[in-house]
Amino acid sequence: MATNLQFIKSESISTNTTAFDITDCFSADYDVYEMYWTGNGSANVGDLAWKYLDSGGSVFANGNVDQANYRMRPSASFDEIRDTNSNTPRGIYTDSTDRDFAMKFVFFNPFSSDYKFALMQGMSLYGGKSIYVQKDTTVAYGIRLFANQQFTPVNVSVYGVK
Repeated sequence: MATNLQFIKSESISTNTTAFDITDCFSADYDVYEMYWTGNGSANVGDLAWKYLDSGGSVFANGNVDQANYRMRPSASFDEIRDTNSNTPRGIYTDSTDRDFAMKFVFFNPFSSDYKFALMQGMSLYGGKSIYVQKDTTVAYGIRLFANQQFTPVNVSVYGVK
């Protein structure tokens, strides 16, 4: 696979929010994308998640994601989380004392009407690695990052892989 990253866009938000949309970042120009997310959660953020956006900016329907997450916790045993037909792909976990987070995603064929695949590795309170299968034939145009509580700031950079 080629490894040349071509910058597509970056966006930031500096006000408290529970959801942050990155629109028009997927197109027919690339089959593979890398996306980097960094930020900081509030004291109550525990779970960062994401969903694909369709051409109108709406999130994909619930129940169409299979995922496997491997959490590498410093104070307990590593554990796995597996979901089939999940509503929400999980990102990295934060907590009240370690709210900074960073995630790298690799998206495969998001602009296709076939299944979409993604990989994530990230860090915050836990390190983590995940794999996702979006079993939806809707073409993805963007991503929504969201949390159970407000978070700020968030910085996102999107690259196409040639």
